[in-house]
Amino acid sequence: MRMMSDTWRYIEDGLGEGHWNMAVDQALLRSCARGFTPPTLRLYGWKSPVLTVGYAQNLERTVDLEQCRGIPCVRRPTGGRALLHHRELTYCLVAPVDHPRFSGGLKQTFAAVSQALLLGLRELGIDQARINGQKKIQLAGQRSPACFSSLHHCEITFHERKLIGSAQRRTQGAFLQHGSIPIAASAGDIHSILRYDSPADRAADIEKMKMFTTTLNAVCGQPISFERARSALRAGFEKCFAGNWIAEGLTRAEKNHRDSLLESAVSASPAIF
Repeated sequence: MRMMSDTWRYIEDGLGEGHWNMAVDQALLRSCARGFTPPTLRLYGWKSPVLTVGYAQNLERTVDLEQCRGIPCVRRPTGGRALLHHRELTYCLVAPVDHPRFSGGLKQTFAAVSQALLLGLRELGIDQARINGQKKIQLAGQRSPACFSSLHHCEITFHERKLIGSAQRRTQGAFLQHGSIPIAASAGDIHSILRYDSPADRAADIEKMKMFTTTLNAVCGQPISFERARSALRAGFEKCFAGNWIAEGLTRAEKNHRDSLLESAVSASPAIF
């Protein structure tokens, strides 16, 4: 049975391991697709640097695993390109595809979520963020394997610099949208991990991403704590999607599915969720 359309669940998590984070998100998608849970927003971070690759991204062509030097590599349930997570806030939104707020299709769903993101940024005093209304824009080289090397429709920019990158996966009954909101520059170097055709391509990608991407700290001109960013984003979603918001944890079924995925991840490289 479908949940009431005006009920929303909020899950507030702290800093987690890469495999754990992706397993939880996949469990949320499965539960929502089966109609067991309402639309759910989960906000979380990362204990240490983790490299994630898109659901359909070619790992061997994208990542030099020998250069990872202990950085875990995990495949996301969503699409997009490689992303090094660390000093950031990540959002995961799952909802039924036929939910009244998201029933217009892929682009309309992206647009609706982007409005919530803008409201969250305004809670931090960021009033000049914008939604990209154009089609995909290549910020770095055409062959760049990095997520923040391109700007897609409805992603968030600040003075033409990419601030929030998002990706979505749709199943028969629900969708999952991920988003990365860098708070500060990552301690790791994603460009040393990814494969490029030449050193010149790598150098060009580095310079262009410096020019066309930014972080919350840079935009605000002061350090923004993970907790403050998380509270702001929650407020933005609650304002955008008015309804009965309930703070709850995972259901028993979601925990069981999460644990099953984590057990399977032990034998997979990278772990696939």
